[in-house]
Amino acid sequence: MKKSPIFLIIIFLALFLNSCKYDFILPEVVPPIDNGGEPISFSTQIAPIFSNAEKCTSCHNAGGTAPNLVAATAYSQIMTKYVNTANPEQSLIYAYPAPSTGTHTWKKYTAVEAATILAWIKEGAENN
Repeated sequence: MKKSPIFLIIIFLALFLNSCKYDFILPEVVPPIDNGGEPISFSTQIAPIFSNAEKCTSCHNAGGTAPNLVAATAYSQIMTKYVNTANPEQSLIYAYPAPSTGTHTWKKYTAVEAATILAWIKEGAENN
């Protein structure tokens, strides 16, 4: 009779210890942005990231949440307060919806999109 409670405790501990498991999630490795020596183009590489209806422009459109990221107005809207060329990593257009550190609650950039935006800001954030 006394073996039964000890046996149950051992089984319970074995099940408990085997149920604890942690899967490591490795961050997405992003290759360096290589644009073939050409500057990153706002109109062909950056604006399409914003104008994807499943991402930014679903909320950030004319009459929606500021800034308006529709392709026609995106550059003028983000340059006023969302881009910091002196410290690109602190630019709100990059940091707020970034995949790893962003606090944006709805949509986030992919790691490649975030790296492209950061590289564009580091190049001077030209309207090209």
